[in-house]
Amino acid sequence: MSSTESNAPKLGENDPIKVLFDMASYWATIWGFIALCLWLEHEVLNRLDIEPGSIQVVILLVSTPAIFLVTVTRIEKNPKARLILERARYVVVLVAAALLGAYLHANHKDESYESALRDGAVLACAKIANCKESAIQYANTH
Repeated sequence: MSSTESNAPKLGENDPIKVLFDMASYWATIWGFIALCLWLEHEVLNRLDIEPGSIQVVILLVSTPAIFLVTVTRIEKNPKARLILERARYVVVLVAAALLGAYLHANHKDESYESALRDGAVLACAKIANCKESAIQYANTH
């Protein structure tokens, strides 16, 4: 008789990958929130015409630990804040993955043999009139 239960391993609370993901997403969300607060504070300081320089740096350096302490204590004491963090951390992970993917795509340099061969063919074809005309005709029809 076959069993109806799945043979796939189940993630438990003690699974190191789950624990690592939980911790990383938790702290990424907190530091993402702090970065957002600091960015907003920086924008407010610019709108108030406080010169960028040592005064702004001091204000931001003083406010960073304050925002961190307020955020962490609020999350520890308020169950609603913890629930918001639990839900927001998945969004933070998805945004971070999208930003990382966009960065890698923008900075990807294809140094494969096929890429070099393709580049050489394009350069060679540009020098031969019949090849260039055929390529233009092909591009216009397809």
